[in-house]
Amino acid sequence: MNYDAVVFDMDGVLVERTPSWVFDEAATEALTAAGVDDPTDYEFHAVRTLNADPEAATDHFETEHGVDFPALWSHRDELLTDRQATAVARDEKTTYEHAAAATELPVPTAVVSNNLQRAVETVLGAFDLADRFETLYGLAPDLSEHDKRKPNPVYLRRALDELGTDDAVYVGDRPSDVAAAHNAGIDSAFVRRPFAADTTFEEEEPTYDVDSLAAFRDAIRGS
Repeated sequence: MNYDAVVFDMDGVLVERTPSWVFDEAATEALTAAGVDDPTDYEFHAVRTLNADPEAATDHFETEHGVDFPALWSHRDELLTDRQATAVARDEKTTYEHAAAATELPVPTAVVSNNLQRAVETVLGAFDLADRFETLYGLAPDLSEHDKRKPNPVYLRRALDELGTDDAVYVGDRPSDVAAAHNAGIDSAFVRRPFAADTTFEEEEPTYDVDSLAAFRDAIRGS
């Protein structure tokens, strides 16, 4: 194997993606706690997945409700982590086959996710995977972290710095993961899960296009 390190995304790669109800409940509870009991569609989706410009959402909630949107968002993030733990406990969010084997590669490994830092630690910890990686990076529960999501390579670069190498490959399940790897100057692997069967790439193509972690492992063993 020609790489000195392998970095993985979490959701959709090592573990299943988060169920929709997790986002729904976190948004609803955060809005209710902020006194927004009958949110508009715009308001609900702004809190659910920040489907809005952060500055515009901040101005809107302050003007319409007198609500500090960054504080609301931080509360939503904490609730989102708690609900993910519930999903894991209900077996509604579990590991993919060969997830444990991904940590047994003969090189250091890490995780860089757009999920929250506490969620990364909590979810991987529930499956006894957290301590098998050299380092874990997720987002802080802060609105300012929005701009640090992939394809921004900031956390991928930090992980590579901790691993002490640029000779690495990043494994993801979205075009934004492939773009993040490109932006960080490293190779990429796209795990084409059933939900991503028809995914195409408008810009950067992945170095590897595989259908499982086992296939990825076999591919890099032959590289």
